[in-house]
Amino acid sequence: MNLVCFPHYTCGGLLVDILSDTFSLINPINNGINSVAHSLGKIGDSATVLTDFDKTQFINKLNSLKLSNDQWVGTHCWPGNIDLDIFNQVICVTTMTYRSRIYRWVRAFYHYYFNSTPWQLAGMDLVDKQRETAKNYIIPFSPVPGAINIEFNEIVENNVQFQHLVNGHNTYDSLHRWKEINKFLYANDFWQSIPVQRYYEAELELSLDQRYVYN
Repeated sequence: MNLVCFPHYTCGGLLVDILSDTFSLINPINNGINSVAHSLGKIGDSATVLTDFDKTQFINKLNSLKLSNDQWVGTHCWPGNIDLDIFNQVICVTTMTYRSRIYRWVRAFYHYYFNSTPWQLAGMDLVDKQRETAKNYIIPFSPVPGAINIEFNEIVENNVQFQHLVNGHNTYDSLHRWKEINKFLYANDFWQSIPVQRYYEAELELSLDQRYVYN
């Protein structure tokens, strides 16, 4: 089987759909692609990245699926602790670049604070909560030797690295729909938007080890 490893909100559903030549429905709860295959290898998640998990449980779950050699499955597990030789191909969606981490955070922001049930918090209490959540997305999902590593921003921006990865697959319908759902990532004022500002504030707090001070 083939494995796609990705932290949440980094196009796992989109990527597995394209590689499997499928076109899954949209999940109305989180506006994500409701791909069954991209969840087959999931055994949990983390608020940041899932590096601490039971490797035996993960392998046993995959073995129990009895999948064909060309089947693509997804997981949130970081594959650096896994024997990659048992898979035909392993793709790792990484977030080492600044753009990747911010794109991921902004997608999460829109799910947690924009599209979901209104929060009881308001004003600066809500801002503080958003900033604390953003700190989870500063931690990167790292590349893994032996895997095909691709940055999340390369997928979002549909650049040459991503086009090479999905060469031979029909991407137009899937990418067009994904961009419509996530059009806030392509807004002209994206880098001045509120969620990006929350990320900057969270990053500053961590680097200075003190609370962000507003002017």
